Amino acid sequence: MSTNKIENILVIEDARTINTVITKELGRQGFDVAQAYTFAEAKNAIEKEDFGLIILDLHLPDGEGSELIAHIQSLTRTKVVVLTALTDDDLREELFQYGILDYIIKDTNLLYSIVEIIRVIEKIEHKNAETVLVIDDSTFICKQIRTILEPRNYRVITAHDAHSGLQKLADNSVDLLILDMELPDMHGEKVLELIRRDVRYLSLPILVLSGTATAETIRNVLKNGASDFLKKPFVYEEFVLKVDLWIDYFKQKKALKEKTHQLQFLNENLEKLVYEGIQKNHEKDKMMFQQFRQAQMGEMLSMIAHQWRQPLNAIGAAVSVINLRVQRGKFDLETAKEVSTKINRYIQHLSTTIDDFRDFFKPQKERRVTNFEVIFSKAHALIEDAYTVKNISLHTQVGEIESFLTHENELVQVVLSILKNAEDALMERNAPDPCVCVEIDGVTMRIHDNAGGIDKAIIEKIFDPYFSTKSQKNGTGLGLYMSKTIVEEHCCGHLEVQNRENGAEFAITLPKNDGDSR
Repeated sequence: MSTNKIENILVIEDARTINTVITKELGRQGFDVAQAYTFAEAKNAIEKEDFGLIILDLHLPDGEGSELIAHIQSLTRTKVVVLTALTDDDLREELFQYGILDYIIKDTNLLYSIVEIIRVIEKIEHKNAETVLVIDDSTFICKQIRTILEPRNYRVITAHDAHSGLQKLADNSVDLLILDMELPDMHGEKVLELIRRDVRYLSLPILVLSGTATAETIRNVLKNGASDFLKKPFVYEEFVLKVDLWIDYFKQKKALKEKTHQLQFLNENLEKLVYEGIQKNHEKDKMMFQQFRQAQMGEMLSMIAHQWRQPLNAIGAAVSVINLRVQRGKFDLETAKEVSTKINRYIQHLSTTIDDFRDFFKPQKERRVTNFEVIFSKAHALIEDAYTVKNISLHTQVGEIESFLTHENELVQVVLSILKNAEDALMERNAPDPCVCVEIDGVTMRIHDNAGGIDKAIIEKIFDPYFSTKSQKNGTGLGLYMSKTIVEEHCCGHLEVQNRENGAEFAITLPKNDGDSR
């Protein structure tokens, strides 16, 4: 991961309009930007604060910007980009020797110059300290290369003879080799030959430096394995561009090689990986189904409470009648029979409720022949009291009934989940005259409410796992996902949703059971 992020920038430019435009644009890019309009202001700012980057105009009203570069380097290792209208090639070369990052000519379209500045910043921030090995017997050349490359976040290693250079190549992970041809202990061509014999360095880019630049020399160097050639003394900006070019090429080649290896691995292990992926998906589905069932159990307990409240209250009232009559001495055999009959009827209702819910949660491995009228009646029995308490009208329209072979309890769960979602939507939106309509026709069931429908922005997402519109109600976001999974994967049918009139409509369609129709 890169650690070269530039936080703060100083823009030194006497033209206030240009300074302001650059400052605002860099500010929009998220940088903390300070401004200076004169040599004195710039010098004062640099002495007070360390900047990650300085953008420097060369002509200032009270001094030359180029004089600031030496001053900057004496105080800090701040990186410098020159932005100027001057096209002096000698000055340009001299400034690169001082280690500036780039020399950008002010374009008539200032925005283009700003784009160039941002490009330089991005390149620096994304450097991962690539290593450059320099094998050159000239201490001056090695020092100059350090001056040029280290501000650009390159790690520079130097060696002054072939043997120590080859050892450093073996000891370090090198991204580019810069090689002098005239070494004290071995000629550069022999060094090239030794390096290219080693399979580890077949793709390592090698940039050769030589004071001799005849056509024959260049041809021999390139034929012996060099990637590129520069004549000494080299042009510093050309040197920087070639280093960047070969480093980027080497990185891309390594990345391509890694991708190729990954593809080979995938091809060789595809069957195993697919199997492992399927197993992971099965585990994920099992976990989601468990969460779905737990959420439904909570809803079931709420429904049981609704259905038990009235008979329990009635039993309590009957017991109170017995106590009151006993206290008054008026408890006779006739009253005992009447009250016990009522209590037995209430107890039978409680028992039936328990049986209904027990059947709901009973696992069914085998499919059975059923139809939507049976499935709806089971779901309706479980949610009827909740709808009654909340004054939700439930209308049914039953057409032709056709049977199908399916996992009946799972399909009851789906219908119940859709009915419960409709209930939540109606209550949340305070729908006037809340109503749910159920239409059964053949092997299709449609459930339609008048809660206003589903927002078009999310209707395509409501079957996604963990997507919920009930964040304030702690919705799990699994009900509709699991419903679609049950209908389409377990029962081989289709579950679809659309907005119709003043509400949402869910449609479940299952394949017919041609051997047994009703």
